[in-house]
Amino acid sequence: MDTRGSTTIWIQAVAAPHPELRLEGPQAQLDAVLSALREVRELREARDIVASGRVQAIEIGDGEATLTLRMGQGLCDDAHALAEMAFDALRSALPDTDLYLRHDRPLGCAAHAAQGG
Repeated sequence: MDTRGSTTIWIQAVAAPHPELRLEGPQAQLDAVLSALREVRELREARDIVASGRVQAIEIGDGEATLTLRMGQGLCDDAHALAEMAFDALRSALPDTDLYLRHDRPLGCAAHAAQGG
């Protein structure tokens, strides 16, 4: 094969740094939530969801709390399971609080939804 005049391009995937974890609320409650979330492990690796950067924000206000997760390119079933486990951890740390969970839609779920799943 003649390769004169051809160009080779190498692409290196670089993991983007995790955005800074946003924490708002009373420190004792934030510490309890972080401790509970550190018990939730990624399904396909050994890290917890705080260390992996999946937890983006924890906001605790008067009688309510919001947890924001980054689901990224996770598999649809994995994303659902992790969201459920994170919500359970939040509930255990803040039992008498209205809880909200925010997250992006995992990219793996888009193909799944297109196939009727």
